[in-house]
Amino acid sequence: MIATAKHRPATFADLHRKLGEVPLDRIRLIPAPGTATEADLLTASKPTCELIDGVLVEKAMGTRESLMAGLIFGYLWDFLKTHKLGRLFPADGMCRLRPGNVRVPDVSFITWDRMPAEDEPEEKIWSITPTLAIEVLSDSNTKAEIDQKLDDLFSSGCKLAWVINPRTKKAKVYTSLKRFKEIDETGSLDGGKVLPGFTLTLADLFAETSRREPTE
Repeated sequence: MIATAKHRPATFADLHRKLGEVPLDRIRLIPAPGTATEADLLTASKPTCELIDGVLVEKAMGTRESLMAGLIFGYLWDFLKTHKLGRLFPADGMCRLRPGNVRVPDVSFITWDRMPAEDEPEEKIWSITPTLAIEVLSDSNTKAEIDQKLDDLFSSGCKLAWVINPRTKKAKVYTSLKRFKEIDETGSLDGGKVLPGFTLTLADLFAETSRREPTE
């Protein structure tokens, strides 16, 4: 959905606030803000973008965050080999949460009941909400940006979200937009009712992220 004139921000400052005050160099001006479509998203050059109310916004990215997201994906993948609860998607899995709004979590888990009836839908962007969405924060992510993303996810039916901060070595585990618990390195990421039986201690995750040589 392209933003109508009635709902389009009046100034760039309004737009900036609407997008969570992300750094300006992550907001694409082509196509003009408010006019971007899913077709534009699919043809956008790298880095990966999200489509937010007709605006292409580049995802904050970094090698450290990519490594951590990849490790979490690996832990979950191993768990799901024996606990066949759904499908797991890496950081290029696009989710259409509503018309004109496409989000790209760093890792997404989708339970079988949410998967499309057909094996492989032909469309490149599925109208599907992650049951679990995982975000690994980068330096340029803002609190307002993440809050808005969580709002989009939970208002569309997300049941669990992990937001991990590599700088502080802490994480927030959300079960709704307003309900979360913050954990430090002594705590664990818990799959709860979404992934019963799955736990991952932050200490183990950060230790693996910082490891410099192979283990025995």
